[in-house]
Amino acid sequence: MQRKATLDSREIVLMVVLAIFLAIISAWTLPVAILLMLAVIYQIMMRAIFIGPSKRVALFEDENWEHIQIKYGDVEVHGHLHLQEEVAPLVVFVHGWESSSERFIERMNLFRTKGCHTLAHDLRGHCHAPDTPEWTAGKIIADLKAVLDSLDEERISAVHLYGHSIGGFVCIGMNHSRHEGWWKEKLGTLILESPMTVYSPIMKELTSSVPFLRPLIEKMAIRGFNLIHPDVGGLRWKDVDVPDWGMPQVPTLILQAANDKRLGLVHYNALLSNWIEEVELETHLIQGLSHSKNRVNEERDGLLEDWIENRIL
Repeated sequence: MQRKATLDSREIVLMVVLAIFLAIISAWTLPVAILLMLAVIYQIMMRAIFIGPSKRVALFEDENWEHIQIKYGDVEVHGHLHLQEEVAPLVVFVHGWESSSERFIERMNLFRTKGCHTLAHDLRGHCHAPDTPEWTAGKIIADLKAVLDSLDEERISAVHLYGHSIGGFVCIGMNHSRHEGWWKEKLGTLILESPMTVYSPIMKELTSSVPFLRPLIEKMAIRGFNLIHPDVGGLRWKDVDVPDWGMPQVPTLILQAANDKRLGLVHYNALLSNWIEEVELETHLIQGLSHSKNRVNEERDGLLEDWIENRIL
């Protein structure tokens, strides 16, 4: 996979070496050296904007799910699939940042034992999936669409998406009209657990120590995304927040940690304030739920079982 918005590390090092050499040899070449160092700073900042996860947690290893691997172009995608013997609804699980599909096992079992097909998707740089240059949610959506396109749609009666944290951001983005496929015609419901819904607060957090640089960094981020995803057709800053990023078009269940110490309630409130009135919504603020540490939660899991019985089966 090639970088599209940034240079690789070797090229950046060569620029630094050349800048130092030009600064030493002559006062006449000093302006060129300064320009090269500014270009290096720009590249470092761009690399930071699109950096992937810094750590991996537990790998998904469970005999009830088949580890699947597909390749499209030069991209290798990993997931974990359990198919029932009969035609059934498929529930697709998309985990959060620096998390793992493995942390969904208990929740996936709620659906599997009720007769649903289940699929857990490994985000790039997580679980079994390889690292990627210039990590974006747009790449994750492309990967997930490729996985869905590899399945036998005749065995699937409906597709339901379950996204946690940034996985929720991915699932919401899948609702945008630019994303198509057989699965879109069979999209049944959407389940969002403490979802990320807007990128603006994330950028504010990342630039909290240099707020005066935020407008510049936002422009760099948008320029970089458009270089990485030229097919989008000219992304603007508002396009990385709901409603322009995407909005649920199917019945939706939101399970929000009431005391979310990672994302707070800004994402939850942004989604509700932009809600499409015609779309069915069931939402719960759960006091005993943390952002990401509850593999088992009695209240959340009871609500999931109700949703399975009333909306999926």
